[in-house]
Amino acid sequence: TGSLQATLPMMASSANACMRHLRFCATPVGRRFMSTSFKGVSTKATKMSESHRRALSMYGTDVEEKSLNALLGAADLEQPAEMKEDSTGIRKKFSGFFRRPPQERRELLNEIFPEVDMEPLSSSLSMEIADLMIENAIGGVSIPLGVAPNFVINGSHYIVPMAVEEPSVIAAASSIAKLVSENGGFKAKSTENIMTSQVQLLDVDADSACKVISENRVELIAAANQFCQSSVNRGGGVRDIYPRFILPRIDPSRNPYVVVHIDIDVCEAMGANIVNTVAEGVAPRIADLVGGRPALRILSNLCLKRRSAAAFRLPFDALKWKGVEGETVAERVIEAYHFAEDDPYRAATHNKGVMNGIDSAAIAMGQDWRAIEASCHAAAAMGGSYGSMTKYTMEDGHLVGKLEMPMACGSKGGALTTHPLYKLTHKILGYPDAQKICQILVAVGLAQNFAAIRALAIEGIQKGHMNLHARNICLNAGVPNELVDECREYMTLKKKWDTATAEEFLSNHK
Repeated sequence: TGSLQATLPMMASSANACMRHLRFCATPVGRRFMSTSFKGVSTKATKMSESHRRALSMYGTDVEEKSLNALLGAADLEQPAEMKEDSTGIRKKFSGFFRRPPQERRELLNEIFPEVDMEPLSSSLSMEIADLMIENAIGGVSIPLGVAPNFVINGSHYIVPMAVEEPSVIAAASSIAKLVSENGGFKAKSTENIMTSQVQLLDVDADSACKVISENRVELIAAANQFCQSSVNRGGGVRDIYPRFILPRIDPSRNPYVVVHIDIDVCEAMGANIVNTVAEGVAPRIADLVGGRPALRILSNLCLKRRSAAAFRLPFDALKWKGVEGETVAERVIEAYHFAEDDPYRAATHNKGVMNGIDSAAIAMGQDWRAIEASCHAAAAMGGSYGSMTKYTMEDGHLVGKLEMPMACGSKGGALTTHPLYKLTHKILGYPDAQKICQILVAVGLAQNFAAIRALAIEGIQKGHMNLHARNICLNAGVPNELVDECREYMTLKKKWDTATAEEFLSNHK
């Protein structure tokens, strides 16, 4: 704090940004970012010039947003959300949904959404459309599409489509969504739709370049906006341009260099194409100002200024499960969360549970799940150690679960306009905007993670998972469809979920 305050007179127009930066650094994500940004600096401190030290303190980290978790405090979670739609009757219709045959499930969706064409559920993507979407197309890969019908987020009810081949994912998310919906639902918030592009400048005097870029910020923003005029016309466009002083982590013979960040409000788009166009377009003007050589010009998928958060607050009484008292369940969930924070080996599997939910819903909605994966895992690794994406605490007789992630989603553009199934899934969700899509995804990820660690902490993962996975084992063993449920019961009695046991059932049945 002292070093940053000492530089304030030199920062002029950046004073407010500096104070926002200080607030951000007090949050969990901010602490991780600070630690990561200065990783390796201490080992080279004696080799740094005084100007490098000053430049690093001024431009080394320039992330300015507060953590959304601070906005989702106890008061927000205690206040019941007003249902924005009369969805109580609809939610009741989904009671026992998983027991119904597929045709009855579709008929219920037709009843609730009579204007929606359900034909894409029965037909595969045409070869003509596939060939337009990718290169060298030869066909398509079909994976199961289901729905988690119980999500209540900020008072609105969502029937969330999820595309996944792994059993238990949809069942687990649906179960927790139902529990949370009966206890106030999920609360969620998002930042603006700000994406960041980077222009790397090499062969430049990094200290002076940072100063020149900061002094010409307004002129550079105007120049950059010429390359995203459609976003500007929709109320978006370039919001900020600022330098970052990069001290090499490897090969101490390399010189420090500059990366220019361009923050752009991309409105309802995911935004990759927009920010890449701006980075390439404005790079020559930046080089004219400071000299040097523009190297990489590309978006960052670590979109820390485009984040969404979801949280729930469950009373201990509602947490009683499998004969275990609710407070004990909460304590064991906290233990599992601490394990993931302490150990990267555990964190990898813990976070895979989060992404089971997020990816499944993102794929069903036509979102760039690869970019989402990259951003979420990068955020979890900030601070030099890989930790839990989720956070759990016990507060006043309640278990509070939170998930805040940098995430870029779009409600317009890309494959959303070409793939018929995406049109259907967005209609089922009520055509959510980009921020609501992100909020749905983080709520699903939080629900999925909580379901997984509750099962792990109380009874172990295999009992429930293998009971659902048994269907696939039966089919692989050649069990006829009409005998699958009977074969599952046989394997459960034997407590053996493998192909040999399914084949044994089949032999005995004959």
